[in-house]
Amino acid sequence: MSTVRGSVLILLNDRAERRRLFELLDSMEFEAIYAAKDATQARSMLGQESGVELIVLEFAAGDAEALNFCSDIRAQARTAKIPLLAILGAEPALIWPAGKIPAAVSDWVTIPVDVELMRRKIERLFTPAAVEKTELADKGDSFRFAFDHSLDELLVSDPGSGRIVDANQTYLSQAGFELPDVVGKLLDDLDLSHRDEARRELMAAVAKSGAVRYRGLTPRADGRKVMVDVVTRLVRVGADVRWLTAIRPAPAEEAGRPLAEFVEQLWKARGATLLARQLGQKLIELGKLDFLSLVSQRGEATGVGELSMNFARPGLSKSIVDQLTQVVMRKVLSGDAFVVPQGAWKALGPEAQQPGQRLEFLIGVPLRDANDELIGGLLASGHEVLAEASQLLVMARSFAARVAVELDLEHALDQGRAKGLQDSLTGLPNRLLFNDRLETTIREAHRTGEMFAVLFVDLDRFKTVNDSLGHGVGDELLLAVAKRLRAAIRGSDTVARYAGDEFTLILRHIVQRDDVIRIAEKICRVLESPLTLSDSRELHITASIGISFYPDDADSAEKLLQHADVAMYNAKGMGRNNYQAYVAVPEESHQQRLALEAKLRQAEKNGELRAYYQPQVSAQTEDIIGMEALIRWEHPELGMISPGFFIPLAEETGLIMPIGEWMLRTACHDTKRWHQRFGHPLRISVNLSALQLRQTNMVEMVRNILLESALEAEYLELEVTESINVKSIPNLIETLQGLRDLGCSIAIDDFGTGQSSLDYIRRFPADRIKIDQVFVRNIGVDPDDEAIVRATINMAQSLNRGVIAEGVEYEEHLEFLRDNGCEELQGYLFSRPLPAAAFESMMSEREKMLNGQAATN
Repeated sequence: MSTVRGSVLILLNDRAERRRLFELLDSMEFEAIYAAKDATQARSMLGQESGVELIVLEFAAGDAEALNFCSDIRAQARTAKIPLLAILGAEPALIWPAGKIPAAVSDWVTIPVDVELMRRKIERLFTPAAVEKTELADKGDSFRFAFDHSLDELLVSDPGSGRIVDANQTYLSQAGFELPDVVGKLLDDLDLSHRDEARRELMAAVAKSGAVRYRGLTPRADGRKVMVDVVTRLVRVGADVRWLTAIRPAPAEEAGRPLAEFVEQLWKARGATLLARQLGQKLIELGKLDFLSLVSQRGEATGVGELSMNFARPGLSKSIVDQLTQVVMRKVLSGDAFVVPQGAWKALGPEAQQPGQRLEFLIGVPLRDANDELIGGLLASGHEVLAEASQLLVMARSFAARVAVELDLEHALDQGRAKGLQDSLTGLPNRLLFNDRLETTIREAHRTGEMFAVLFVDLDRFKTVNDSLGHGVGDELLLAVAKRLRAAIRGSDTVARYAGDEFTLILRHIVQRDDVIRIAEKICRVLESPLTLSDSRELHITASIGISFYPDDADSAEKLLQHADVAMYNAKGMGRNNYQAYVAVPEESHQQRLALEAKLRQAEKNGELRAYYQPQVSAQTEDIIGMEALIRWEHPELGMISPGFFIPLAEETGLIMPIGEWMLRTACHDTKRWHQRFGHPLRISVNLSALQLRQTNMVEMVRNILLESALEAEYLELEVTESINVKSIPNLIETLQGLRDLGCSIAIDDFGTGQSSLDYIRRFPADRIKIDQVFVRNIGVDPDDEAIVRATINMAQSLNRGVIAEGVEYEEHLEFLRDNGCEELQGYLFSRPLPAAAFESMMSEREKMLNGQAATN
């Protein structure tokens, strides 16, 4: 039986890693998972949440803030014993140069995070053994504590037998072994075989000098061998004398500086031919290559095209060169990327086994253009074994990528086709032309000393528009956005469609930063203006904008774009529909977020919240039987704002509770009024968030609102999402049952998108299942989604649950759902969400139509 653990607090900036970590922790039965943007917010959350049992903290090189945070939590009695797992943005030696893990850190992993390794480390932190180790450290067992917490891989072995008797956590984590896999084994693959003559030689060397150092290859659990530096010395462990072997990755300092210089030169050089000639030669020298071939290719990907560069070490057999260029290179040009770190000679024929002809490694890198089309390939080979973290591999891939960019640009220019540098939909410059203009702007700014800005504009919830309204509407929206962006900037500026729903801008000749801020404000305003589609529907769209400045924030194209992207995600994190300039100080963004939160706190008080209603109809009669209540925010300055702007902020800050109560009260009052006005028993559906369901007085609040509005409970339906975690919300089942006991019905919203089991659905106190629109919209397109919809309807009926489908947009959807027994429908085929006055007008028209039919009969 699994045990539900307490909560986890995460401070991790990397979006992809944070998403993966959330999924892992969620699968490990933690009660709740909290994410903090910075240490200030984390301290505040720790002060409010008493159930935090694990902290996951990101460390970067020289990260004083993270160290200060560690010191703070260890200084507080209520947080001193919470395990802290560090996520390192680089190798440990770069994060903690002293080579000593901070005392506050319980364990660590590096980015990219190995999820299974992370799982094992977390499990160990919650085992009695982990507690025992902490107690040993507290009791002063200095060797044990140093051994367990060292950043070096440490092995303890018996000098007499040469067999391992212990290994520290760093070794187990890096090597991928479990302790039973290691204890009792010999270190045969370390060039230091602890047996027979080699062991006697080692003992003699240690006795003579106290320690022995050497470099060798050490095995990993996945079969790899890693180049390492090893130091073995005699130590006393209790009453025993042992060999202590410390293992470190072979230092890359010697290669580090050439790598940095090489990459810097790559992005300064212009032209594929110049790159191939000058930096290709540099790559040969730094990598000690025996062979390097660079081929550019257009058209068929299976034939060898124009040879851009071909180097072979003098003395290398012609048959081997032919084998490489005619056979191996064809694999690269067919799209295969590969790395053979050692033993390449085995596949190159008998002559490759001769002295002076033996090639160990092969690196094959296809060259691709901006559309991911094959345009060439790079093949490199040499006589030394390629280390796991070889800088040569980074250089070769960077070299290939840079040559591909230049080849693609030259091809477009040589063809003289504007479409080669333009986005086919909007006519704006594409990513390729934008990058070229940015490089040109940097060179000119470097020469003249001018300041300019890079803006990253990302449309909010564009995927939802594309998915719910179709790609045609999405394209129409992108065209409108492109037109508005062009109108918002000057002729000397650049706007490009970078990818999908992402646009990038270069604003030149900037006198002061406020000039850019005003333009960003203008862009936010013009983009949020309602857009009338070709079919007369009205659509609201907003954008999040990130800004970086040259030279204040960066002096390279890559960094300027990266910083603007970071700033853009900060804007999204603050509720979307706003702009943020890149800042390195987290307190500033925290203050900006507080300002937005303050505006939202005043929304209800100032009468800025609005209730919208989307009709729900009978599948058989298509007559309205109910409606879903949806909230909107009409800000006096920003205009009508979609929930995508403020709901995430409301949930993060707890404001969702008063806002949700306002929505429930308003919906009940409106529904009762319409009952009295039209005499039609409409059912109102209102969404409940996870935070609302945590309220201990939830049932009492609903009861009071029903009494206050005089709405009969049977006409109130409360929706909860399928993905809601029963384990994270105390007494959830009891709360929902209490609401049903009042006479309300419960609906499972977004059904099919979660991980619910049939047994879970059977036991869940729900009256209705709502099929998510992600499946409904693919009716007539995807047979698998059609099968899911059919299965959901059948399951709901077999469990005596009602079923309603949302996202119904076409007659084909209606016919399929009706034929398969779906009882109720909701979607744009019948009506978009309407403000209360418009909904009431629709009901009046229905009444007139029914009265007219009665008079006719």
